[in-house]
Amino acid sequence: MVNVTVDPLTRIEGHLRINTEVDSAGVITDAQSSCLIFRGFERILQGQDPRDAAFLVQRICGVCPLAHGLTATNALDQLYGVADQVPKDALVMRNIFQGLNMVASHATHIYVLWGPDLANPAYKNVLATLGDTGNAVWKEMVGRFAPISYSIDGVPVPVGSSYLAAIPEKKRLQEAIALIAGRMPGPSSLYAGGYTYKANVADITKISTYYLQVMDFVAKHTLKVPFDTWIANTYKASSPQKAVSFVVEHLQGLLAKSLTTNDFSKEAGWGDAEFYAAFGSELVGEKLLGLPASLKHDIIGGYKDPSKIQFLSYGGYYKPKDGYDPRSPAEDRIIPSGIVTGKLEHLKFDPDKITESTAHSFYQNSVDDLAPIKGETDPFTDPAKIVYDQGSKSKYSWDKAPRYDGLPAEVGPLARMLNMKEPLVTGLALAFNEKGYSAANVYTRMMARIQETTILAHELLNWVTVDYDPNGKIAVPLDFEKAKNSQGMGLWEAPRGALGHWISTDGNGKVKNYQAIVPGTWLMSPRDTKGIPGPLEQALIGSKINAVGNILGVDYTNPVGIFHIGRSYDPCISCAVHTIDLTGKNDPRTLRIL
Repeated sequence: MVNVTVDPLTRIEGHLRINTEVDSAGVITDAQSSCLIFRGFERILQGQDPRDAAFLVQRICGVCPLAHGLTATNALDQLYGVADQVPKDALVMRNIFQGLNMVASHATHIYVLWGPDLANPAYKNVLATLGDTGNAVWKEMVGRFAPISYSIDGVPVPVGSSYLAAIPEKKRLQEAIALIAGRMPGPSSLYAGGYTYKANVADITKISTYYLQVMDFVAKHTLKVPFDTWIANTYKASSPQKAVSFVVEHLQGLLAKSLTTNDFSKEAGWGDAEFYAAFGSELVGEKLLGLPASLKHDIIGGYKDPSKIQFLSYGGYYKPKDGYDPRSPAEDRIIPSGIVTGKLEHLKFDPDKITESTAHSFYQNSVDDLAPIKGETDPFTDPAKIVYDQGSKSKYSWDKAPRYDGLPAEVGPLARMLNMKEPLVTGLALAFNEKGYSAANVYTRMMARIQETTILAHELLNWVTVDYDPNGKIAVPLDFEKAKNSQGMGLWEAPRGALGHWISTDGNGKVKNYQAIVPGTWLMSPRDTKGIPGPLEQALIGSKINAVGNILGVDYTNPVGIFHIGRSYDPCISCAVHTIDLTGKNDPRTLRIL
């Protein structure tokens, strides 16, 4: 048995330590996911004016500050008793804020954080065994996804065309958000009861211009099939089977030409989405399309025991009407709330079934498995107790272990697409399930993120040009007395998944307790009171550590399988767990970071 530890896992947000035990065949037999930093925002918020929460919590993460701000605003809507009164146009504008941010976040992950792993030299060695076809595929992978300042065997590699082109699109989307939200990161227009700035016709026109420029990037790099054709035959398909058939037939048409010419370029019709859809999966690429080889991303990052995993969505994006239900029933959001079991059964979401365990976390809570509204954040302060290498039975992470009805849950694009029964992703999941694969794996996780990006691009145009009325009402007044001895819950969908904020106040209307359970808390969680591993840990156990299923043997020095699995969740450890002051000189309640 060999210990393979990646510390820290790079190209993610924050500091994540992945420790694994690997057998002689290169298969992971045990794993611990350790978040290496402590998040103190819950303690910072105690004693504050609750309205400050929407601005303070944005500092939890610079990548998705809008998601935290919006979730806190949702909690404040309930705290002040105005959730059912928030004007339609305020809710549509919140959709636009989050939609732009989610597209930017997904594009950053696909191209800048996860994509460079496709240029790992391990793939060069594997693909070289396939002759001219393999070399052509490798040329495309490194030519599209190689990062800045990269070299292989000491030879500098030019930056990938898709990687490089994606960077200015992130900037463009940030500018679009700042135009209507005040600034980005840290937008200033979020407010309980609505939002503060009425976007005018000129703003909407400028956002539309930004949108068209982003869609130009999609046409040049992401999808070579016309965008409307893709949406009509996948997102709008009449069944999951028809969505998958459309994609397979489209890829077959491309391969009919490319396998004879060994031309897999964008000019030959291979957008990044089509390229990964064909070559990323053993089932799709080899068994359905007849390719000589694939990256086999569908055999890593799956769940071996479907009874110990589920897929959770809190629901995201308000329907265009006045008011909403803070408990987020499925019919209240465009992306519905819900639970999909490991066997792909659909269940109704109930926020009262959420708890957090600290059995394997560096906290000394008085009670384990607490509901979030009663949550405690009482960290260890003795450095001797903070040890990361004592195995699965110890405490080994600053992350808590959230559970829904007693079980871990994957959150994020795959969970959202499954819960909304999106045809393409649902069809892929069903196909993998029927053929004996895990429905969730690195491939389906990445395809879900790609598909969600296209769906949001489609919906954004409608929100901007149809649903939003520049002359509409954008806020309702607050009764500050209602914030005394009150509670609020904000449920939302951040780019990386289900995000919840819970707030309670005292008799003076100040924050008494604040708890945030973020996507990274769900995904990177350690074991719970029952010893059940979190989603990332489950996905690692049973997976092979090297490229293409260890096809060239076991190499413990380049565990690209671990890289793929870890990054497929788009971890954000900054959200999941910042600073702790042991001097006693600074009361955390007095810290101001506005």
